[in-house]
Amino acid sequence: MKAIFSLLVFVLLASGCAGQHYPERHQSCHSGAVLLDAHFDGGQLGNCVIPEAGIFELTLFPEDMPPINPSPWYAYRVSGQPGDRVVIRMKFHEAEGYARYWPKISHDGMNWERVKDDQVTVSADNRDMELKLELGQARIWVAGQEILAQDFYRQWINLLEALPGIETGLVGVSREGRPIYLAETADRSEFILLMGRQHPPEVTGAVTMHSFIDTVLGDTELARQFRSRFKLAIVPLVNPDGVAAGHWRHNTGSVDVNRDWGPFTQPESQSIIRWVEKQEAAGRKLQLMLDFHSTFEDLFYTQPVSEDPSDFASIWLGASAARLPDFPFKHAPGPTSEQPNSKNYFSTSRGIPAITYESGDETDRAQLETSAVIFAEEMMKAMLARPQE
Repeated sequence: MKAIFSLLVFVLLASGCAGQHYPERHQSCHSGAVLLDAHFDGGQLGNCVIPEAGIFELTLFPEDMPPINPSPWYAYRVSGQPGDRVVIRMKFHEAEGYARYWPKISHDGMNWERVKDDQVTVSADNRDMELKLELGQARIWVAGQEILAQDFYRQWINLLEALPGIETGLVGVSREGRPIYLAETADRSEFILLMGRQHPPEVTGAVTMHSFIDTVLGDTELARQFRSRFKLAIVPLVNPDGVAAGHWRHNTGSVDVNRDWGPFTQPESQSIIRWVEKQEAAGRKLQLMLDFHSTFEDLFYTQPVSEDPSDFASIWLGASAARLPDFPFKHAPGPTSEQPNSKNYFSTSRGIPAITYESGDETDRAQLETSAVIFAEEMMKAMLARPQE
């Protein structure tokens, strides 16, 4: 008879009251023949206790107090015997957590698929989730999103480095000494900054950025013409420590890196702005900043729509929408606020289009990739149409 193990997973987020602390984080726990572990980049199983044989209780919580943007990340490996049936019940704290990420599963830690609808039950209030699995092999990976961590970015940088006209290196290092990679094209009088993964769980933004970058670095006539005018600076992984640790939001300095543009208290943001200022000191002008993120839907946060017919965001996104009738997305213009995020900082300090490109958490990955090609092509056309300074 197949062993049946129930994994009872309680995701209880701390309330954030003064004096309250999160419990100890664990990297592994086991009961009988089944092991749960998070011994890989991006792994996170929180606090684990075994109340009785065959039952695992995981308390998942954000990395810092008080609770932050509710992006309840979980990622762990389940090891046992082929044929074991596994039930994972996730309970999310009523005030601060909810079933944001539909579970994904992998049999090799690299290729991922969305768990089928009939294997998952979500409560009416979106606070409880039950996942039913049967192990087809000795181990599987379960996570809120695909795990795209250090290996993914190292391989990506290696591929970029092999392209003609691309130089790769470090723009800086993180608090824990991890590399913050930079890929750049040939020097031009105008340059564009492309950044990603300031927030660790925002994987769909990385999927989108990968396709977008492939397009602007492609061997098409449009891409070659674009690179002949503009230098590209690409920083695909701004927060490597947070990604490695399975954080919800912060780096390992307890700071949301996308709230450090202006204060510049963290090495991640400091290294990028130093590089930008070095380019400017050499006489180059920053003309556009795109920051790739993820949220509940596909949208673009931009500056207010201008009456000026050369309004970049309206031209770019309008042309893209005409080519993407089956990919609904929103253009969300808004006034610059005092929040020190990258969009506000670069828009205010440089007077340029600075845009947050948000990809939906559960948007079909193939759609993200194909739409990113269109967005990249129309971005290049719109930038080339602008007067050269």
